[in-house]
Amino acid sequence: MKFLRLVICVLLLVLTPRQVLSVQALSTLDELEVRKIYLPPTYSEPREEVITHIMIHSISNVIENPNEPYRIVDLYLLLLEYGVSTHYLIDREGNIYQLVPEDRVAYHAGRSNFPYLPFFPHNMNQFSIGIELMGIGTKGEIGPSVPDEVYDSLDKSLIGFTVAQYKSLNMLLQDLHHRYPTISKSRLHVIGHEDYAPDRKQDPGKLFDWGKINY
Repeated sequence: MKFLRLVICVLLLVLTPRQVLSVQALSTLDELEVRKIYLPPTYSEPREEVITHIMIHSISNVIENPNEPYRIVDLYLLLLEYGVSTHYLIDREGNIYQLVPEDRVAYHAGRSNFPYLPFFPHNMNQFSIGIELMGIGTKGEIGPSVPDEVYDSLDKSLIGFTVAQYKSLNMLLQDLHHRYPTISKSRLHVIGHEDYAPDRKQDPGKLFDWGKINY
C-alpha cells in the first residue's frame, strides 16, 4: 500500500497532464484547467449511450482521517478500494481532476428509484457524467459511520463546500452543457446522488446550495 501511495503521489505531483478547456459558454471565455489522473481502465467501460445527465456527489476520507479528509491520494485510493469511479473530482481549492474520460462510463451511480428516467432503471452510468466534490455533509447525513464526538471536533472549514468549488463547478457545468446539448439545463438532468437513490444516498446533501449553480 505504501508503494502504491508513493506511485500515485508521483503521478499527481510530477506526471499529471493538464488540459485547458476554453469554456465557450462563458462571456469572459475563462479557461478551465483540468488535471488528468486516470483510474485504471478496469474502473470504467466504453460508453454506448448518449449523455443526458450529470450527477453530483460528495466525497471525503473523514472516517479514516478526520484531520485531513481531503488528501487527493487518499481519495484516489478510496475509489480503488471500493471499486467505483467518477469522471471529475473538484478539490477544496477548486482544482478539477479528471479520473475517467467522458467517452467511457464511470461507476458512480449504482441502483436507483429515480422516477424520471427516460431509460431502464439502474443504468444511469451509461447516460451520465459523474462529478465528485470534496465535502462533508451534516451530522445526520454522515450517520453512524462517524461518531458524534469526531464530527463535533472537525474544523468547521472542512464541512460543506467552498466558494472555489462552486466557481469551478459552474465553469465545468457550462462547458459540459456547451459540448453536450443533450444535457438539459434542468434539475431533472443535473441531479444529486440523493435524487437518484434517495433510499440509500444523501450526497451532496443539505449543505450543497443548488442556487449557487443556478439550478
